[in-house]
Amino acid sequence: MMEKTLRKRLHQVTSRFQERRLGWLLALIAIVFAGLAWSLLPAARAGQIMGSETAIVLLGVASLAMLIAWAVTRRSFSDPHSIASKIESKFPSLQQRLLTAVSLTTREEKSDSYLQQRVIREACDHSQRNRWIETVPQSQLWLSRVSGLSATLVMASALGMLFVTSAAPSQVGASIPRANQSNAIVDPGNAEIERGTSLVITARFESVAPSEAELRVINRDGSEQRLTMKQNLQDPIVAAFLSSVDEAFEYQILTRDWSSQTYSIGVFEFPKLVRSDALLDFPEYTGMDDKRIEDTVRVSAVQGTMLTWHCHLNKPVASATLVEKDGTRTPLQPMDRTTGDGMMVELRMEETKRYTLELIDEQGRQNKYPAELVAKVLPNQTPSIKLTQGGDVSVSPLEELSLAADIADDFGLHRVGLSYNFEGKATEIAFEEKDAANRKQGFSHMVEFEALDAEPDQLFAYYFWAEDIGPAGQVRRTQSDMYFAEVRPFEEIFREGEPPPSGQAPPSENEQAAEELAELQKQIINATWRVMRDEAGAEVSSEFAENVKEMLQGQQNAIEMLDGLAAKLNDPQSKLIVEGVRVHMQSAASELEKSQQSKTTETLDEALASEQASYAGLLKLRAREFQVTRAQQRSQSSSSSSASKRQQQLNELELDQDENRYETEQQAEANSPEAAQQREERQVLSRLRELAQRQEDINKQLAQLQSALELAESEKEKEEIRRQIKRLREQQQNLLRETDELAERMQSPENQESMQQQREQLEETRENQRRASEALQQEDASSALAAGKRAERDLEELEDEFRQRTSGQFSDAVREMRADAQALDQKQQTLSEALSEEAENPSPGLRRNEQQQQLEKQLEEQRRDLSQLENKMQETVEQAESVEPLLAKELYESFRNLQQREVDRRLEETSELVNAGFKEEARQSETAAAEGVKSLREELEQAASSILGDETEGLKRAASTLEQLARDLDQEIGEERGGEGELGEGERGEGQQGQDAEPGQGQGEPQGEKGQQGTEGRGEQSGESSSEQSSEQSEGKGQNEGQSEVEGQGQGESPGQSMRPGENTSESESPGQQKGQAEGGEGIRGSNPSQSRAAAQSPSGSPIAGDGFREWSDSLRDVEEMVEDSELRSRASQIRDRARQVRTDLLRHSKAPQWNLIEEMIADPLRELQRDVQEEYMRRSAEKNAQVPVDRDPVPSQFSEAVRQYYENLGSGRGK
Repeated sequence: MMEKTLRKRLHQVTSRFQERRLGWLLALIAIVFAGLAWSLLPAARAGQIMGSETAIVLLGVASLAMLIAWAVTRRSFSDPHSIASKIESKFPSLQQRLLTAVSLTTREEKSDSYLQQRVIREACDHSQRNRWIETVPQSQLWLSRVSGLSATLVMASALGMLFVTSAAPSQVGASIPRANQSNAIVDPGNAEIERGTSLVITARFESVAPSEAELRVINRDGSEQRLTMKQNLQDPIVAAFLSSVDEAFEYQILTRDWSSQTYSIGVFEFPKLVRSDALLDFPEYTGMDDKRIEDTVRVSAVQGTMLTWHCHLNKPVASATLVEKDGTRTPLQPMDRTTGDGMMVELRMEETKRYTLELIDEQGRQNKYPAELVAKVLPNQTPSIKLTQGGDVSVSPLEELSLAADIADDFGLHRVGLSYNFEGKATEIAFEEKDAANRKQGFSHMVEFEALDAEPDQLFAYYFWAEDIGPAGQVRRTQSDMYFAEVRPFEEIFREGEPPPSGQAPPSENEQAAEELAELQKQIINATWRVMRDEAGAEVSSEFAENVKEMLQGQQNAIEMLDGLAAKLNDPQSKLIVEGVRVHMQSAASELEKSQQSKTTETLDEALASEQASYAGLLKLRAREFQVTRAQQRSQSSSSSSASKRQQQLNELELDQDENRYETEQQAEANSPEAAQQREERQVLSRLRELAQRQEDINKQLAQLQSALELAESEKEKEEIRRQIKRLREQQQNLLRETDELAERMQSPENQESMQQQREQLEETRENQRRASEALQQEDASSALAAGKRAERDLEELEDEFRQRTSGQFSDAVREMRADAQALDQKQQTLSEALSEEAENPSPGLRRNEQQQQLEKQLEEQRRDLSQLENKMQETVEQAESVEPLLAKELYESFRNLQQREVDRRLEETSELVNAGFKEEARQSETAAAEGVKSLREELEQAASSILGDETEGLKRAASTLEQLARDLDQEIGEERGGEGELGEGERGEGQQGQDAEPGQGQGEPQGEKGQQGTEGRGEQSGESSSEQSSEQSEGKGQNEGQSEVEGQGQGESPGQSMRPGENTSESESPGQQKGQAEGGEGIRGSNPSQSRAAAQSPSGSPIAGDGFREWSDSLRDVEEMVEDSELRSRASQIRDRARQVRTDLLRHSKAPQWNLIEEMIADPLRELQRDVQEEYMRRSAEKNAQVPVDRDPVPSQFSEAVRQYYENLGSGRGK
């Protein structure tokens, strides 16, 4: 009972609040509409508007607004706590009793405790003693009622005056002169336009336009549609705008006293390619079945494949032609009835070609956007032969030599074998055929030299060969490089002797000269063999003459060297061998000269035989007995590969003396096949990730549209959803094209073997994408979503890593185009805002205002900038097509999409509509142009991201790298500053054996320790110098390819040699050393014992004084490539230059580092750079990394009341 009384008192107060608000709202609405009615009276008197109709419309809108105001007030003040708070404010004597009582009565769980009932009773008693309704004073209530009623009466008076107002007869007659209307000019009259385009219909009168005019549209089915025609300011022109014309119709312009004749508008379509299918008939030697690829514009197949294009068109055409870049034209023929409607052409794929499909319909119209069909020819690769066992070796007459090779071909092997030449007798061995379908096989053969009756100083030359089927169906043979097995004397004696002071037993002068000459002759043999192998075709290449000339010059040099060697020989047998070698060399030179003059390979066989005989003779000049030390020696720059192999045999002997090991660090070449393969794989996998993400986005949109289509009620909503599904199909088709591009890349020769399995999986993914596209065309959203989900899952399974691909050649152009697109989008947004403002706030007057003129100027500038960007994109596509096909493909798709969206035409149309005064229609046309510009920006940003890499990820990696670099530098500075006082003691110790090695240290320090252990008792400086020398020489750049020698090293100096006390190796630096020093102190150094003591004693991984500088500097160089900001790049470059200068002073001038200066010039700027890069990264990724407060999540309904009470108690101080 008490609770009902309390609710009743509160309801009375609530009603007064609602009534007061309703009065003020009614007053406001009435005043607004009264003002509108008064402002329209002059126009009604002038005959520009119909007063009665306008008054009725305003009255209806005002009544609706008042009804809405009543409904709003009825729902306001519905919170009892808010009403209770206002009552508490009016009557402080309640002392929070009412709030507490309201809280108790609104609880879901009721309680009949005494204290609660008492609080409610006291509140009810207070309501009886006091007039709570006075919370809303009676004066305010009456004032709101009077205001609402008065304003309503004023509005009714204004609307009544507007209703009875009409134009004077003289004005009506003046505004619609019959004589003028009969001479009206209707534009465009009878016309034919492209289907789907917009149309503006105007009627121009001689003097004054009629006050009312409408456009009557008569459709083909007889239905009619009437549109009100608008006047442009005070010009005698009325116009109507049709946003999209999809079918032919007739129209007529009607006024009160005049009607035009009936005009007709026809529609047409330019011919275009709807879908193209490819049928591939592979050559018989491939063993592949015919393949049909549906809905594709790119195909790739092996040379000799018959390609049949089936082109499905939107309409019958008079002619269809494939046009190549050189102008060659290939006509298409109509397809058979059994195949379907459209055109077809059959082509033989001999070389990669790009075709432009030119279509002309029966009316002579040509397709606006010719489709491009690409047929990429994959060459029939020759077999690849990779030697796995064997090579150039030295064998004994009783030895068994195992030879093995892995041989692979793209379409299977025909025959495989081994050919060798021994003592002038050529032998060919054909291996048994294995699985012919297996594209990669391993073959091996054992050569028994005892069975060949081998004798010392004989030469065994061999090579592997493989046969496959060539493009013309003929058998072709591919040969490997030629290798040699030298038969050494079986009684060749190796015995251990005392090592000389230099650590190396120098060979005799004649032996060394023979070794050099044999090595030169071997190179000539290999060069001759390669030329014979590469020039196996019917015609020689343009480089043939130059190659033979170089071989001839090399043979002549060998003859001169042989003459010089003969003059030094005293042994009669050796002289006799030299005479025989000379005869063979001269014969080889003669045959090479004949080949050069005739430009044929016919005489190269005789030249090769003579060269091999010369080489076999040179082998007989070798020495038979050696004194050998177990120390691993540095070969001289003139040492041959045969000496290296002999040394390998020596290393296999178990000699007693410990090795003096010294290793040099080999730098991997950036353009090695392995690195190139890794880069290619990262590019493909990056593309897979992009495709998977885009497929996921399409699936999400499709799921939303499917749900919306099921819930749509009106036909208009369903039509809009169907248009969105159509746009999704276009996106799915673009995705299908890019999948074709990726499959083509994976099928290229460099990826064919390594990505065969992934390519087959991608074909299944493409089929799912095609089914999704086909289902979208049939508006079957559920089937499309199912196929899209399968394609998404397949792409995610193929994706396993992410790589950002960079391209130095086109980065500037892509970066510029991205900036231009972003600027275009920004300007377009500004234009959108200006048009919206102009449409909402039209300016009165007869002349165009300055803002309208400015809009037209900006639209023209936007069209000019867009045209310039299109030209840049087209130029970049042409330049990048051969070197960066992915970039060219993305830019071409963006360029083509831009043309299909007709952004330029939309901008031109917007300008014309602004000029004509159709502001609302201009805004709609501009919206379509803005969407096109936005899509262009997004596509160019995506292309830039794939080439330049993601800026955010680059900054993240750069920040992490800088953090590690700063940590390494700080660690070195801290260690050096802590040990500066003990630097001298470190030199007086016994070498560096007691010094702890830092993790990740280089090879210099352990080698130095080995050197000290091997020369113990010779002084401490010896070990230090050896360590420093080894550390520095390991960084040199003078290494011969495939060898471990260092250019410029003195003949009697071993890299690992120890220095006796008092020795000074202050010889002049070699050219190789000078080059290294000129490059910032990173090359080979001399072994001066007075080099920096800090560098000698610092940990080998230290970035400044140790041998970790190269890695530290390279990492800082990588940072420059990771960041896009020029200022950050410049700062990183300055820090690296300073560090290089400090390093140069440290190593070249024996100048100890000034750690305070390093702290100021390198460490502090490096920390600041790391901080700025980190801040830039956080700024760029702030949106992704933004934290969301937990309490923003909605409170579950069962806990909402408890949470509310908690905050109330907390605010009132009772939450303790």
